[in-house]
Amino acid sequence: MSTYDDRSARRSRSDDELFYPSSASGSSTYNAAGHEPAGEIEAEPGFDAGGFSDLSGGGATSVMAPAGDFGGTGMPSGLGGDTRDPYRWHGGADFGLLVLRLVLGGTFVANGLQHLFGLFHGIGRTGFEHLLTTAGYEHVGILVWLAGGTELAAGALAILGLFTPLAAAGMLGLLANMIRLAWPIGFFGAGGYEFPLVLAAGAFTLLFAGPGRVSLDRPTPWYRRPVLNGFMFLIIAAAAAVVVLMVLRHR
Repeated sequence: MSTYDDRSARRSRSDDELFYPSSASGSSTYNAAGHEPAGEIEAEPGFDAGGFSDLSGGGATSVMAPAGDFGGTGMPSGLGGDTRDPYRWHGGADFGLLVLRLVLGGTFVANGLQHLFGLFHGIGRTGFEHLLTTAGYEHVGILVWLAGGTELAAGALAILGLFTPLAAAGMLGLLANMIRLAWPIGFFGAGGYEFPLVLAAGAFTLLFAGPGRVSLDRPTPWYRRPVLNGFMFLIIAAAAAVVVLMVLRHR
């Protein structure tokens, strides 16, 4: 009588046939990959039996979208993931640009009113002419109206958010002259270039960031391409500053 028990062998063969059926075993509940045959699965519309989407028509693609497509969460839209784009322009930036325009534009308008009409305890045209003459400028009678008018116009346009690149370029042209005159004094102290440099940084920001959505420039081409137009008007501002310094200033 044999002591060999073939129950373990039969169990092993049964397990193998369950998951890896041989050609002799006929049909089986599972295929070689351990899944039910694709024909017996009721797949969701747009997905194959393996859980892959073929909605694009270009072959199977993973159901999980790349992380950059859904705000870096790796979750598709509508499945609980954060669908916000982290690089999208948002209301905080628009509000910040509005505040910058109001403060920067208001400062220029106030200075223009001081220089041209003596408002807000300003020096008026006579005092402005004397200031420009002392600084070494020529044709100060014309330059007073040119500089004061630029302050008024650029400030008003910045407040409205209208022709913003032109307004920012006008500001930068004036501020470049102010920084050049105050350069020998230094950054700090009375008459230093600290204040005009801060204003120039604000004007530079408006030039390249644009006025934001709370502005009259929204339907304009330069609103949609702020960087390209920023470089163009930056060149114009630099050229204007150089002409004033080199032509209208004799020392």
